[in-house]
Amino acid sequence: MNATLRPLALRQPRGTRGAAHVIARRPPARALHICTKSYGGYESSNNLGMTSPYATAPATGRAKVLQLLGEGLNTYSGEQFGPAVSQLIAENPTPQPGNESVALGQGTWQVFYAPHIARMSSALGTTFQPIQYRLSGSTLVSNVKYSNPLLGEGWLSAGGTMARKYDDAVEVTFDRFWVDMGADSLRADLPPDASSSLLTADGIIGALGRAAFFPQLAVFPVLYLDSDLAVFKFTPLDSPIAVHRVA
Repeated sequence: MNATLRPLALRQPRGTRGAAHVIARRPPARALHICTKSYGGYESSNNLGMTSPYATAPATGRAKVLQLLGEGLNTYSGEQFGPAVSQLIAENPTPQPGNESVALGQGTWQVFYAPHIARMSSALGTTFQPIQYRLSGSTLVSNVKYSNPLLGEGWLSAGGTMARKYDDAVEVTFDRFWVDMGADSLRADLPPDASSSLLTADGIIGALGRAAFFPQLAVFPVLYLDSDLAVFKFTPLDSPIAVHRVA
């Protein structure tokens, strides 16, 4: 849809011709600071480093995941993370994680293992990193940074809610969608009236996002949950999504 916008002519009040006027403008939305967390000291503080001949390899799935995070591995390190995440799931300490996800999930989390994202990146020639979720109360915001040789960098975002669905699953409902062009242009959320008109970019993207969102695909079984790590299952592709707390 193309819309032609005509510049608005401003008439000066009588008797003020030639005088300078300052037109107040709404300040731009504040860019959101992306949180990160380093596990670089985890190996040495927990005797997981392999520099000493007497050091032992981590035994639990949780320790293995944290060690790999400390080494700087991310979403595109699936071969290393896969076995550790499988063991992590087998050692889930939370009997009914669907009931506890909202309470334990408050804060900011970042994806570190999602095989379907890695496959999609390869097919599209686009990197999606970082992928973060912010949960405050029941309000959930998703921010995904993309990087493409032709399109450049930017952010794909969605906002909505997360709630318990079953004892072992949560339901995510997104009703706000927006795109920010540029690596440093991420908006924390979409203003309430930003997508009310289809004559704006936010309005068009919001309408397309809502049309493409299927509630039937929004139920995520929780495979693992503690205060620092969580694993959900994206059922349409039978793919795990593993996240760690960064704030």
